[in-house]
Amino acid sequence: MGVTAPPLFPTRKGPNDHVDLEIPAPTLLTRIERLLDVAVGYLVLPGGVGTLTELMAAWNVAMIAQMHGLPYRPIGVHAGWMELLRPQLEIAPAHLELLSVLGSLEDVETFLSGLPR
Repeated sequence: MGVTAPPLFPTRKGPNDHVDLEIPAPTLLTRIERLLDVAVGYLVLPGGVGTLTELMAAWNVAMIAQMHGLPYRPIGVHAGWMELLRPQLEIAPAHLELLSVLGSLEDVETFLSGLPR
């Protein structure tokens, strides 16, 4: 499944080959909101500013849920993101624990196999 924003990227020829169901959104913020609504978990691989934005949104939603004692969706992050996050931000240990750091393909497989179907 992929939540896309065709108006933002008119030269793209649709979603990538791994997407079996496309959910188009008219704007970036709508795309992120839909992504947060429909996902059962988040796998954050290396990327750019857009990926960082999506990570921050998912992480913030998880932090708020945790504050209220509510369940939150798992967030698996490529280990490379931690090099950016840890030294640059003031992050409470409880908030770091919301992220599953994935350093290998086996870590990714374990994370994905633990998501609800």
